[in-house]
Amino acid sequence: MTETGVRLVNDSLVVNLGAEYTVLSTVSGLTKSRYIVFHSVDEDFNVCNVDEYRRGVVTRLGLPRETPVFLTAVEPGDYIALRADNVTVIATVGLRPPVCVEQEELYDPPVSGTINVAVVVEKPSLSMSALVDLLRVAVEAKTVAASLLLLRCRGRAAGTVTDAIAVAAKVEPQGLPWAGMATRLGNRVARLVYEAVLRGDKRNLREKLRDTLGLGPEELLDDMLRMYMQAPVPGVDAEKARKLLEEMLGIVLRDPNVWAFLVAARELDLHGAAGTLPGISREEFLGDSRRIIADEALASVLAVYIAGFRGLLSTYWVDRSKHRAGLRLARLPVFEDDVAAALVGALLSRLYDRLLGTGI
Repeated sequence: MTETGVRLVNDSLVVNLGAEYTVLSTVSGLTKSRYIVFHSVDEDFNVCNVDEYRRGVVTRLGLPRETPVFLTAVEPGDYIALRADNVTVIATVGLRPPVCVEQEELYDPPVSGTINVAVVVEKPSLSMSALVDLLRVAVEAKTVAASLLLLRCRGRAAGTVTDAIAVAAKVEPQGLPWAGMATRLGNRVARLVYEAVLRGDKRNLREKLRDTLGLGPEELLDDMLRMYMQAPVPGVDAEKARKLLEEMLGIVLRDPNVWAFLVAARELDLHGAAGTLPGISREEFLGDSRRIIADEALASVLAVYIAGFRGLLSTYWVDRSKHRAGLRLARLPVFEDDVAAALVGALLSRLYDRLLGTGI
């Protein structure tokens, strides 16, 4: 199959496999098909009979009844196609809403898919067990990639609530007996799926900040203004201060070193909440144990990096005042609330230096 096997028809992306393949998917189970369809629906999509809806899609497209149909909230033209040797991966990637083991809001099917991945293996032929193995590999690779994106969930996100996978191959009894991630075929598929999901991340810095830290730029700026109004500079009102802080925050968020601190804080909170941080139980960590001082150390280094010693002192001020001032960052987990305080404190320090002419 080549790129010419993909065509857009209204709200559908039709993938022509070029021949009839055995297709194992989470949308249609086990079937044989020459086509796979990615069909775009609204984010609030909800029908009583999803199978009937899918049949209507393929009927309108003039395709066979058994054609697997992904339902996606992503525009069908916004797809990713990757190829290596005799394997092609086509994916549409949306990242909302994320899902994790600790999921609070649960959903009843049917809902539209957001990370949809189709894997097509032209050769070699596979045994049925290898086809199942390959579906597992595709799911695992998708999950690993999604977990790296730090999508905001109560725990580490494995993807989104409506992900769907399909693998297509020629199946015969004497085909390849297995296709795990350590096999040549399985690893090729894993790499392509992994890359497709990562390439599909179209979030801007604002969205990435909210996922990683739990607060977006607007919430951080609100916290900065709350603190600033406790010690305003004469002649500089909140509107002007906010504009300057927004400018400085934008500059800071283009620094990969700052992001390294934010990602580290999120990862540490995920490990602590999962009970995988050695030396401390999940329960003790979630109780904001006094034995954990690395959160303050991490925040202190970030504050000094952004604004020097004055930034560190300002961070202490923010951290001591966060509950009394009603700052949103006070509701964040153990490590994230401290690095958020460092961002707020350090940028306030730079603001005062700029307004008072005391910076160096």
